[in-house]
Amino acid sequence: MRRLVPLVALVGLLLAACGGENASTLDGTSWTYFAYDIGDGVVQKLPNTSPTLSFEGDVVSGSDGCNDFTGSYEISSGNMIEIGPLASTQKACEADVMAQADVIMSILADAFLYEKTSGDELFMRNETANFLGYNRVSDE
Repeated sequence: MRRLVPLVALVGLLLAACGGENASTLDGTSWTYFAYDIGDGVVQKLPNTSPTLSFEGDVVSGSDGCNDFTGSYEISSGNMIEIGPLASTQKACEADVMAQADVIMSILADAFLYEKTSGDELFMRNETANFLGYNRVSDE
């Protein structure tokens, strides 16, 4: 029995290190977009747009501020994430809204890392360190 306790503790540590716990940290969460950075400095969300991001099971969905999208996601070790393929509606919007939507969809499609902060922010990053910033939608 004494050997069982350390073994159970070791298995728990290994599962956490392999991302088992992280996978559930996005499941059931919803986020509102606030900014992006593609190397030229942080660009705030356009007024009168409401880009969103939600995770439910193995499905990611949301809006890029112009079109709705849905697809799959998978979390691997640590905070590594793979999103897609994504299906999207194909509405036309004003040029500045379309430009913001293009950046959002591009970074999401290439995202490989996510970071949650203690302040309820989520950052999706691609391999060139570009990021999307989201605020968590509070549970009400």
